[in-house]
Amino acid sequence: MSKKPTGSIIYWIRSDLRLNDNIALWEAAKSNKDLIVIYIKDLITGPLQIKSAADIWTDKSLLELSARYKKLFKLHLNVYNQDYNTVLKSLYKETKFSHLYINNTYDPEIDAIDNSINKEFGSLFKINSYNSSLLFNPNEILNNAGSFFKVYTPFWKNALNKLNLREPLPLPNIKYVYQKEILSLKNIAISDVDEKWGKKILLYFNPGEVSAREMLGKTSANIKGYSEGRDFPIKNNTSQLSPYIARGELSVNEIFYLMRKNKKKININDYAKFTSQLGWREFSYNILYNFPKLPRKNFISKFDNFPWSKNSKLLNLWKKGLTGYPIIDAGMRELRTTGYMHNRLRMIVASFLIKNLNISWVEGAKWFWENLFDADIANNSSGWQWVAGCGTDAAPYFRIFNPTLQSVRFDKDGEYIRKWVPELKDLPNKLIHSPWELTEMELLTYDVKLGKDYPHPIVDHKTTRDEALRNYKKINIAK
Repeated sequence: MSKKPTGSIIYWIRSDLRLNDNIALWEAAKSNKDLIVIYIKDLITGPLQIKSAADIWTDKSLLELSARYKKLFKLHLNVYNQDYNTVLKSLYKETKFSHLYINNTYDPEIDAIDNSINKEFGSLFKINSYNSSLLFNPNEILNNAGSFFKVYTPFWKNALNKLNLREPLPLPNIKYVYQKEILSLKNIAISDVDEKWGKKILLYFNPGEVSAREMLGKTSANIKGYSEGRDFPIKNNTSQLSPYIARGELSVNEIFYLMRKNKKKININDYAKFTSQLGWREFSYNILYNFPKLPRKNFISKFDNFPWSKNSKLLNLWKKGLTGYPIIDAGMRELRTTGYMHNRLRMIVASFLIKNLNISWVEGAKWFWENLFDADIANNSSGWQWVAGCGTDAAPYFRIFNPTLQSVRFDKDGEYIRKWVPELKDLPNKLIHSPWELTEMELLTYDVKLGKDYPHPIVDHKTTRDEALRNYKKINIAK
């Protein structure tokens, strides 16, 4: 017969919306104490604390997670809208809980909050924190000089040599739950964002751990041909696990563990390319940990004096997918419609904003943060700085994507463009990538009038490319 619990403890959900392979929850369940599970909605980070697609995803996932806690463990998930200080003080006053269990987020803003909690409440309860979101602690992979890696390839080579995957944890065995009603409880409600937009983007994905695990089971099949097909947006050669990873509905440890377990069934190139994407996530958190200002400040300080344009008109046309460059507009419309954008398109549209429109990467990062289901503070920041050339292991300053050539190469038959830019659907394959090259009479043959049905290009690629190169040279980035 089990002993009676000896008090109460709290497990605080942050970016870990799952029951499986969840170290903090597992350890809390072993404690022989009444378990209280909480989620604090006020804990929002990122550029300007934007209410976003990720918030919509999180709310749907919380609803499912709450139902699973109730069904499996007869445990109520307590969701709060107050600030974390108020919540923890209220809970301690009411329950006198002895331990707080959390999984580290490695988000600098949340790390600062955790440190503050430790200082303020450390004498009242013990904080037990775990790494359940990364393969390595972000200060663990160091170069021979004892510093953090600033180039991806040696980082990942070093990391793979040290990789020691643990067997994923199954569902926890939660024996004791706190039964009394807790003060200040708020119901889970869909985030206060555009309701119409929120409903629309949820048509393309199913948030929650149940769907995440279904997708995980199909990963080996989904990435067949990944090494060659991952650059072509119309092909189904990506796992689309990124939103589930970002919201913590899947652990990277379990994904990598299952990939290794099924390695013999997977093409070696597909395996290497797919796992290297997990490596980029690790690398991004490695950089963020060592340079916490990454979401807002250039890693390379020379860029602090870069002559960015503050053209809100061009920025808004980019956001709406009305640039006159079909591949750019297709990507931006996919983003706003689905909460997702194919990775190749992310690089193309980012290069266009930064190097053709001369608008700061910070503006692009904000828009991605607001619209991506898989918005991730480390990946988003490092990815944008990589394209801009101001981050670690950055793209060469002279690497400026030609959107037309990228379109021809990765959407040869225009299928992706036709899907998201239907006003050009009748244009032949060879002409759909650059409709401005057709005469007005030729366009009318296909029932398209530039400036009415579809915009003229808002900038000239060659002219703006040359201007970008001059700007880079102004700050001596070429040296």
